[in-house]
Amino acid sequence: MILYAVLKSLLMPPGIILLMLLAAFWLARGVLARLFIFTALSLLALMSLPLVGTALMQPLEIHPAIGPDPSSVPPEARAIVILGAGVRKRAPEYGGDTLDDASLRRVRYGAFLHRATGLPVYVTGGSLPGEQSAVAWLMADVLEFEHGVAVAAIEPASRTTWENAAFMAPLLDQDGVTHVLLVSDAWHLPQAVEAFERAGIEVIPAPTAFAHHPGWARELSYRDWLPSANAFQVSYSAIHEHLGRVWYQIRRLTAESPDVADGSSPVATPDQG
Repeated sequence: MILYAVLKSLLMPPGIILLMLLAAFWLARGVLARLFIFTALSLLALMSLPLVGTALMQPLEIHPAIGPDPSSVPPEARAIVILGAGVRKRAPEYGGDTLDDASLRRVRYGAFLHRATGLPVYVTGGSLPGEQSAVAWLMADVLEFEHGVAVAAIEPASRTTWENAAFMAPLLDQDGVTHVLLVSDAWHLPQAVEAFERAGIEVIPAPTAFAHHPGWARELSYRDWLPSANAFQVSYSAIHEHLGRVWYQIRRLTAESPDVADGSSPVATPDQG
């Protein structure tokens, strides 16, 4: 069984690519060529290890899970805000755009929290260039038709985390909501919490989709040392978030709210088109 897992890991990408780079390193002539190949080989190998991906995620996932018990939700919470992630464009099985996996898991957890607490649900997320559907509208559809959860308000214009906060703040303010459960992936919440608090919203983090768990380093197995495509994706997301946090720190030196030109945005309630 172990031999099968090792062979499968090495013969499937990224393992096979690592073997090809290793062969290229030995066949290459010249110090510079070998240096570039060795660097690419090392980076790809490290990013493809589950051990490395989890280690990169751990410092981002600082907010603990709320837990399944409704009594564990702080009583000051007055609403649930779900941050959108992305869209799967032109999904043939749905006849159009639908939510990507990240948005779906956030929606699922937001619906879970709603059933546990009865708190109203708000969704936020716009569309990127080339996309037809705002992720917030798709989230509202999934919440209503698949989970039976009515959405209190939809913010369909934001394209960044900081815009999520800036454009959602007026909707929450007009409903008298000052404390929210903020739902997003665990690794994304540190940046999201900071953005919403800077917009004047009191946040109770509600993380989902953890990449690590307490004591994970003591439970390592041989699989954590085998390259996998999933581990590469985890490493990519972690590096992207680390670099994004550095970028926002730089932007805050020159702008009060990064990526937000002003405090206004078109917003909608569920009965508005």
